Amino acid sequence: MNLSRLYNTVRYLKPIQLYTRIYYKTRAVMRSLVGYKPGYAYYKQGKKLSFLASWIEKPISYKGNNVFEFLNVEMSFNGCWDNNANGDLWRYNMNYMDFLLQPSMTTEEGYAWIDRFIEAMPANKIANDPYPISLRGINWIKFVTSHYNELTQQQLRRIDTALYSQYRILARSTEKHLMANHYLENGFSLLYAACYFGDSTLGRQAERIMRSQLEEQVLSDGAHFELSPMYHCVILERLLDCCNIVNGLCSSDFSEFLFAKAKRMLGWLETVVMSDGNIPLLNDSAIGIAPLPQDIFSYAAALGLEWSAIPLGDSGYRRFKGGAYEAFVDVAALGPSYNLGHSHADTFSFVMNVAGKPFIVDTGVSTYSAGRRRDYERSTLAHNTVCVSGVNSSDVWGAFRCAKRAVVTIIKDEKNLLCAQHNGYDSINVMVKRTFVCSNCQFEIIDEISGDKNDAVSTFLLSPDVKIISCESVQIITSLGIIRLNGAVSMDVEPAEVSVSYNCLRPTKRISVSFKDRLSVVFVINQSN
Repeated sequence: MNLSRLYNTVRYLKPIQLYTRIYYKTRAVMRSLVGYKPGYAYYKQGKKLSFLASWIEKPISYKGNNVFEFLNVEMSFNGCWDNNANGDLWRYNMNYMDFLLQPSMTTEEGYAWIDRFIEAMPANKIANDPYPISLRGINWIKFVTSHYNELTQQQLRRIDTALYSQYRILARSTEKHLMANHYLENGFSLLYAACYFGDSTLGRQAERIMRSQLEEQVLSDGAHFELSPMYHCVILERLLDCCNIVNGLCSSDFSEFLFAKAKRMLGWLETVVMSDGNIPLLNDSAIGIAPLPQDIFSYAAALGLEWSAIPLGDSGYRRFKGGAYEAFVDVAALGPSYNLGHSHADTFSFVMNVAGKPFIVDTGVSTYSAGRRRDYERSTLAHNTVCVSGVNSSDVWGAFRCAKRAVVTIIKDEKNLLCAQHNGYDSINVMVKRTFVCSNCQFEIIDEISGDKNDAVSTFLLSPDVKIISCESVQIITSLGIIRLNGAVSMDVEPAEVSVSYNCLRPTKRISVSFKDRLSVVFVINQSN
C-alpha cells in the first residue's frame, strides 16, 4: 500500500465518516463473536399511499422465465440473490428489484418475486446492505400501492413484516461512512417508510437527513455536488418521488423545501441537456441507468412544478453554443472532497455536438469493477484534456478512490471565453492552462503548460459515427467539421473504445496531439450541418 496515497485519500474524510466506519466494523466483529442474527419478524401494518401523479416507469429488466438483464448483461436467476458472477453492480441491481415496477409485471408474478426474496433474506449476503434496502423499499411500497386491492391480507402482512424489519435495519445502518448520494438515498427511502407505516420516528430521521443533505448536495446553480449528470438525474427522480407523496403527510414547510430543491435541480438539468436530448456523459455517467431528461421533465410537470433554466455557476460546468455546435466544458473541482467515488481525472475535459450529433465524446463508463478498464476510464488520457508525462492530473485509484486532486483556478469567465488553470501536475513542477473561445462557426481550445518542459499530450475522442475524410499533420477533415492544429510537435490518430452505457464498447478514433509550450486546436464547423 502506498502510504502517501492512502494519507491523501483519508485526510479528506469527515470525522463522522471515520467514526462511523470504525463503529460499523467494531459492531460487525462483536455481532460475529456473539452469533448475532438480524430479525425479520417485526410487523407493522402499512397503508396504501396516495400519489399526485404516476411515477416514471422502470425499463424492462425481467425478461420472463427467470431471465434478467441489467447493465446490458443477461443472466438466468439460479436462486442466489447475491451472485456476483457479473460484478457487484449487477447483483446490486438484482436486489433493487426495480423490475417490480416494469409495465408488464402482474400482481401474482411481482408478489412471487417478493416472496422468493423474503425466503432467501437470511442467506443473502447483501440483503441488509443499506443502499439496496433503500431502493428496494421504495419499489416494494410503490408495488404494494399499485396492487393493494389485488393482494390478500396474508400477502400484505408478509410484505409489511419483511419491509418493516428491513427498515429497522436501515435506520440503524445509514451510510454516514460514505455520505454523498448513498446517505441521501437512505433519507429518501426512510421518508417513504415513514409515510407508509405512519412512523413518526422514521419520519424525523428522514427529514433530518434530507434537509441537511439536500442543502449541501444541491449547489446554487442546481447541480448535484458529485457532478455526475447521471447521478443528478437519479437523485432528482428520487426527489420527485418524495414530492409525489408528501402533500398532507408532512409539514407544509418540509414539502415546500423539497419542491424548491427539485425546481433548482430541474433548472440545472434544463440548462445542460444536449440538443440530442441526452445528458453530457462526464464523470460516472452512462445512458440507461437514470431516466431520460424528457421523462423527468414530464414527471415534474405532472406534479405541478414549474421551473426555468439556471445559468451555470458553482458546478464548474459551462456550456457554449455556436451556430451549429454546442460544447459542454468541465472546469470544476472533482466533487465533494470527502467522496470522489464517481469522479474522474478529467479536469478541463469537454464534449461537443454538431447539429445534434455527437462529435467529440467522452470515453464513458462501461464498468464499476476494479481493474484495468475502470482505471483507464477514470484516467486523464481517457478524456478530452491535457495529460503531462502520462500522469493523471488527479490521483484516482481503485474503483472509487482519489488521493491528491487538481485544484482549479478560473482566470476569466465570459459568455464566449473561458480560461482556467489547474495544479494537478505541481509534483513535476508543471501548471496547465486551458482557454476555450467560442464563435459562431468555430470553437478554439488553447492549451499552455508552464514550468518544467515535460511532454504534454492533448487528446480528442471522436464519436464512433464520425468519419475521418483526410488527415494531415496540421489539419483533420471529418464528416462533422475540420480540426486545425497550431503548435503541434506531432499528431497521431489511434484506435480507441468508448462507451455510452455499461458493458458496451464501440470502436472509434482518438486524436493525440503532442506539444511543448502552447497548442491551439480549432474546430471549424460547417454551418450546413
